[in-house]
Amino acid sequence: MDCERLGKWYNKGEDILSRLPDDVLSHIFSRLEAKDAVKTSVLSSRFKDVWTLINNLRFDFTRVGYEGNRGTSFVNFVESVIRHCQSNIIQNFHGTSYDLLESEVACLTELICFVVERNVCSLKLKLDVLVLRPTIRLPQSILTCKSLVRLSLGFCDFVLDIPDCMVCFPCLKFLSIFVNCPNSNLMQKLFRSCPILEELKIKGYRIENEDVLTFDINVPTLKKLKIYFRAHREDEYDDISEHKFVVRARNLEYLNVCNHFLACFVLGETPFLNKVILYNKDIIRFSVEPPNNEETKRTAEFFRAISSTRFLSLDNILISELYRDRYGTLPSFPNLIYLCFGVDIPSGFAPVVQFLINSPNLEVLVLGKEYVYDKDEVVLPELESVPSCMLLRLKEIYLFSVVRNGQGLEVIKWLLENSKVLERFSFHTILESIKDEQEMENEILNLPRASPICKIELGLYYNCKKTLQSEFHICRESFCNAAFRL
Repeated sequence: MDCERLGKWYNKGEDILSRLPDDVLSHIFSRLEAKDAVKTSVLSSRFKDVWTLINNLRFDFTRVGYEGNRGTSFVNFVESVIRHCQSNIIQNFHGTSYDLLESEVACLTELICFVVERNVCSLKLKLDVLVLRPTIRLPQSILTCKSLVRLSLGFCDFVLDIPDCMVCFPCLKFLSIFVNCPNSNLMQKLFRSCPILEELKIKGYRIENEDVLTFDINVPTLKKLKIYFRAHREDEYDDISEHKFVVRARNLEYLNVCNHFLACFVLGETPFLNKVILYNKDIIRFSVEPPNNEETKRTAEFFRAISSTRFLSLDNILISELYRDRYGTLPSFPNLIYLCFGVDIPSGFAPVVQFLINSPNLEVLVLGKEYVYDKDEVVLPELESVPSCMLLRLKEIYLFSVVRNGQGLEVIKWLLENSKVLERFSFHTILESIKDEQEMENEILNLPRASPICKIELGLYYNCKKTLQSEFHICRESFCNAAFRL
């Protein structure tokens, strides 16, 4: 069907869509949520059965528009769609419902069996059952599914019987799981049973288990690992921090973990590690006791294990703990090119300088100071010499900071005076008036620069903290994405 014929039909006001072949229409309808795909059957007699050929089934029962109990509606509607489905291959099956009834859980196993039989490639389930500590059992047939490449299980614990010494999930490359009341033995079997697993995400809001657990992640093929647990209160923080994560993944390239629990990590050799993000997103800062000797030792070992990375992003809690020298001497980062500091409440400039000293090949530095209190003082450490990266390598600096009463200008001055090959200095801050803008521009633009080619960029915002935060996060994300292209 060429463009000329389509143009003629269009000019005549004819229904072009109805003239398309079934395989093209089903491909278009597969882009829709299942509920909307089914609705196309009432548009015309031509579309009555086309939706039954779709190979992407997406059911989202979290949105407004579903009547009655959403859990029951979810199961009933999915069963109805499956009964009419004629496609031999289900590329994607994504189901989301937050309020399933316990009586509906058994039906889910049958639904999963159906998509496994139809050679599903991507299976994503975000299901929450209205019972205390809900669990959903996966069918045994999923273990040997040769088409399954992506598996994502969220919002409640899923259980599965994995025989000893059995290789399962022969083609699975991506695994994302939610843990609340995990079985340590099951987790260990699961991780070891995926022969070509490349990406693993583990998430939970807390771990409700009286026993101290060890998550043994021994996956030689693993390239990306993300571990995130959210604690709402200090007692929940204690529940999480007592568990241990042992990671042995020699081919690991990307590591993203919550920095509250670095002492929980035992990280093996990672010679190909390229990108490390240690963050504190949406986690309350607790006033905890200083770490014991074992925690200090394990955290120091963690930093030594990631010292080969080329991209490193640190968040606020970790910065303050480094500043207090809670984890001993910082290792050298000989390959580090990109360094991002996300600091909500500054604890001093000392840890930044220490990283500059220990990162001789650093080229890009991002500093995000979103709040500065008047009582905080920026103290520049006394140095015998300027860090070598500032003399030979550092080309770009991005600073997001609230400067009040002149605080922070000493840092800017020090950076400009000592960065001899700097090409770009981008400074973003919040001001209270146009008068402040002019004064700030004059003061910064007239600061002496060691680099004759350095260009200064200013982003000045009026009483808009969210804009400053947004600009910082955009900048950090852009460099996070750039790390994959190194």
